Amino acid sequence: MKSLYILLAAFIFLTACSDDESQNLQETEAVKSKPHIAKVVDKIPANNYLYLQVSENKESFWIAVSSMEIEVGETIYFSKYMVMKDFKSDNIDRSFDELLFVEDARKSSTPDEMKKIHSGAMSIEKENINIKSLKDGKTIKQIYHEKSSLNGETIKVKGKVVKFNQQIMKRNWIHIQDGTGTTDENNYDLAITSRNDVKVGDVIIVTGKLSVDKNFGSGYFFPVIIEEAEIEKIEETVL
Repeated sequence: MKSLYILLAAFIFLTACSDDESQNLQETEAVKSKPHIAKVVDKIPANNYLYLQVSENKESFWIAVSSMEIEVGETIYFSKYMVMKDFKSDNIDRSFDELLFVEDARKSSTPDEMKKIHSGAMSIEKENINIKSLKDGKTIKQIYHEKSSLNGETIKVKGKVVKFNQQIMKRNWIHIQDGTGTTDENNYDLAITSRNDVKVGDVIIVTGKLSVDKNFGSGYFFPVIIEEAEIEKIEETVL
């Protein structure tokens, strides 16, 4: 926390804030601790600091970090920050409706963050939905029950996107549900990796190879996962 206050103090000096702005910084809310993974879409150098516009889960916002080697298109990880409203930087002659002052910006995640970000079925609540299954595909419940025989096979499944994380380990991570499976058996949520973008709420048809007991390191693995999937978005009313 000490280093974050030093960062804030430096920003006050570098941006030549007024007395009112300095008071606002001192009265800002407490340090937040929540893992974020975002893609850099724009950057503005400012002496020993960077203002970065980033995108996370299709939402765009600005953060301020100490100078680091990072380019537009790369992924940035952080978890400790303060939120400032209506921040004016005279140094770059720019105002921000909201700016996150980040303490621990970096280009790789910690093992604990990977576990939180790629949380599996046990930590994703089962949604009350009913999606019509494919005639030439499988339901999520069937995939879990038949995983041994399906391991290594290319399969199709349809479901609603309930979670999406973009460009982690050079791939997008998607979780879908179709209403089948139960919380008792934890066989209602299916993880997918793909190069395609989706958003939460999309109904999609997934085609890809099924892997069983896939271990990505850091003590975390998926009992079933479809990798390098092709995604087809469809228009369908979810009951």
